[in-house]
Amino acid sequence: MKKQNKLGKSTKLSKTTKTKNSKKIKKIIVKPIMTDEQIAEKEGHYFTEKDFNQIIKTNCDVYREDEEGKQYLLLSLRKRVIPKDKACAAYTSLQEEAQKKHNNRGAAAGLLDETKLPSYVKKITKKQKFRAYYIGKDGKERKDHISNYVKSGIIGFYDKPDRNAYNPSNINSLSKSKKKQILNNKKERTSTISSVPCRMTKFTKTQVENWNQCLPFIQEADSQFKTLVPDRHQVQLSRARETKDYQIKDTAFSTITINYNYQTALHKDRGDLPQGFGNLLVLEKSKCIPGSHQYSGGYLGFPQYGVAVDVRHGDFLAMDVHQWHTNTKISPKIKGKTDFGRLSIVCYLRKNMIKCKNTK
Repeated sequence: MKKQNKLGKSTKLSKTTKTKNSKKIKKIIVKPIMTDEQIAEKEGHYFTEKDFNQIIKTNCDVYREDEEGKQYLLLSLRKRVIPKDKACAAYTSLQEEAQKKHNNRGAAAGLLDETKLPSYVKKITKKQKFRAYYIGKDGKERKDHISNYVKSGIIGFYDKPDRNAYNPSNINSLSKSKKKQILNNKKERTSTISSVPCRMTKFTKTQVENWNQCLPFIQEADSQFKTLVPDRHQVQLSRARETKDYQIKDTAFSTITINYNYQTALHKDRGDLPQGFGNLLVLEKSKCIPGSHQYSGGYLGFPQYGVAVDVRHGDFLAMDVHQWHTNTKISPKIKGKTDFGRLSIVCYLRKNMIKCKNTK
């Protein structure tokens, strides 16, 4: 069976393969419905369900085919493979952290919208497509740039210093004299920050119990990654082991991005190991907290290929994050019910962690 796409090319929709355990897995081969130039122009834009020829809701492997007929894995979806107890333990430990807003997501947070910027921004000094430089409420011009404020953050380890580490809101625990010294001594702040090439994120460092509670869930993700994309997993795991101080519990991951009810705009992931592969999982509040409501939407899509997937609680998705991707709007299943939650978790290895080898 074939379906015509927007460029008149056909997309093969049905074919099955067998895994080692003899279970049939549908294989889909997709071709572009937009050129590279056309899709790149849509960076930072949002897409709806109508923009996709098909939305996959069952176990499936999808391959993208280039003009020469070569096929590359785009995604592998496996339904209900993560144990419920581990999934809900992770949701409980991460739900509060995931709802904190951050301003460094760039294109994934959408085209710059001044109404979506943090309250401490007084005036924009230089506006770019996804980011802006600004003057703070104190009247001082800042050197850092920001993007739209969204509920998306990182846990685990990161290969860049925390630019907010010495902001007033983050040093309240220090003595008055030390606080004054840090705030007034620009040279000290700069040298202190630059001396730490890699770091443990604030959540992982300060919320040890919650971090430990979600580790079994992350290990389950690693196990699925190894099963579905073993060659990429082996490369990524070997690289992660070279910087064990920044490796999550002997997995192929250094870093986790957590998103809460966050519709990502079209983007490609940057900063992760190119030879690795993306891992996406979803946790639903309604599955873990009695009385909370369900949501609809949130489909993870590759609009250049006209295909999206419905990743739900307990599912695992291996995906090529270096292809353009986005997700559709997340809405309450029952209109007016605001007590719903979709917590998506992306596990990966930062490529620049290798620069921190033997630095601890």
